Amino acid sequence: MKTKRKWTSIVMSLAITVSAIFSPLLSTSNVQAAAEGPNIEAPSALLIEMQSGQVLYAKNENEKRYPASTTKIMTMLLTLEAVQKGQKKLTDIVPVPLEAYNMEGSSVWLDPKEKFTLEEMLKFIAVPSGNDASVAIAVFIGGSSQAFVERMNQKAKELGMTGTHYANPDGLHDPNHYTTARDLAIVSKELISKYPQILELTKIKNFEMRNGVNKIENTNHLLGQYEGMDGLKTGFTDEAGYCLVSTAQRNGTRLLGIVLGAKTDLQRQQETRVLLDNGYNNFKTQLVAKKDEPIGEKAMVANAKEPEVTVAAAKDFYLAVQNGDEQGIETKYVWNPVEAPFTKGQILGQMQKVKNGNVLNSVDLIATQDVEEGSWLRLFFRKLFGGISSSLQGIFK
Repeated sequence: MKTKRKWTSIVMSLAITVSAIFSPLLSTSNVQAAAEGPNIEAPSALLIEMQSGQVLYAKNENEKRYPASTTKIMTMLLTLEAVQKGQKKLTDIVPVPLEAYNMEGSSVWLDPKEKFTLEEMLKFIAVPSGNDASVAIAVFIGGSSQAFVERMNQKAKELGMTGTHYANPDGLHDPNHYTTARDLAIVSKELISKYPQILELTKIKNFEMRNGVNKIENTNHLLGQYEGMDGLKTGFTDEAGYCLVSTAQRNGTRLLGIVLGAKTDLQRQQETRVLLDNGYNNFKTQLVAKKDEPIGEKAMVANAKEPEVTVAAAKDFYLAVQNGDEQGIETKYVWNPVEAPFTKGQILGQMQKVKNGNVLNSVDLIATQDVEEGSWLRLFFRKLFGGISSSLQGIFK
């Protein structure tokens, strides 16, 4: 009966599917939580619990909008990726091309005669949202702005940002330059998860440069005003409205809030507060399974030498649950039709947390050891005696 139950769960996978709206970086929205969420007037908004990747609130998250300087989240991501790959160093001096010198909009007034490191250029992007620094970095890393933009679009494609197209590295208005709240959540989660050091820059409230001649203020006015706030990026153009991708951490829980198209800076601040407060006041996050730690359930692999295979979560598996909504959450296992032999780390299925037929969150389950194929003789007798056992069970029912 145990084998039958295991293989029945494979069939169940056809009925219990995770919504394809979100990329693997983000989990399916808790529909009930989203429906009962705060009243946000901005045209598009999203709230993510970072450890679980769950969507706690969503409004028009797939609507294409102009991103303004929230574009620079991707610029910063590609910059740190180039450093990680050894292509560039944070101590490298970044030349200031005329293209950067002539940039309009927010800037730190870079001059080709000046010398700043790549790390300083990142700070010029993270704090005052320097368009000139964005272009200087783009040319330095990509060889040209256009080549860097091609990298941006390629990265967006790799991350599953299906509603995004970049036309520049800075976010100045272009009809062919757009994104969605969902896609901004994906790239922001990638940046913070892989390069958390960026928060050391995005949380800087102000600094001085050129020996105190210029005093630079962070465009994120919630820094120091909202508990735990340490990022991430503002944006504004007439066409985009006031945008803010924010992140805060309290008691180990990190939230990501996105407000796009607000009418004023004050509105984007107020609605960001409302979003984040909703997350901190109404949800709790719990660790369900630790990465690589075997769980009690085992996968059945019919042609394996040992048919019961020990599995573990592929990553730390968290679940964000709305207060008072803990009852009725079930654990379901969905197994893939995998055949031996295979090596340790092979994905064998999923553990899902489900309520009222909705998948709240899920994690891949992987084999904890190499699995050999059983000999034909062993498999023959297993099937033979398995069939006899089934027949006897039928007789004595």
